[in-house]
Amino acid sequence: MRLIINIITYNMFDNIKYNIPSITISLGFLIYILLIVQTSFVLSSIWIMFIIYVWLLSSLYLKSYTLHSFIYVVCSAGIMLSISLFFINGVEELSYPKGALMFNIEGIAKAFFLFFICSVPVILLKTKNSKKPFVSSVKLSKEDVWEKATSEDLRSGDYEPL
Repeated sequence: MRLIINIITYNMFDNIKYNIPSITISLGFLIYILLIVQTSFVLSSIWIMFIIYVWLLSSLYLKSYTLHSFIYVVCSAGIMLSISLFFINGVEELSYPKGALMFNIEGIAKAFFLFFICSVPVILLKTKNSKKPFVSSVKLSKEDVWEKATSEDLRSGDYEPL
């Protein structure tokens, strides 16, 4: 019985060990949301960069790092930063009339530029992975189509080697 418990706990901790990078980035993004609401944009930006480095180091240490996952993490962090930047600098609440909003074009442009820069690598990665082989639409004539040589052709020597 003790052996079974040891095996179960070992497997459980082994599974948790390889999920540490995912847990780290998930908790880091949640804490980022709390920091952006409670404190400043600068502090939350520093936090997100720190979390990306912690994720990177833990992924490298556990040998679970891939370039695709790194691109996804960095781009999702950039998209989160751009959304935060949009609401901090792009939208301004006016005191009169109550509930009125004013949009700042400079803040919107900065947020959109950051969103664009961070979404392009993911789009390129997706299109690169889903690329289908090129199929030519050129019709081949009967002269261009090769037939497999039969045993009679091989004996007679009536074929062209490639």
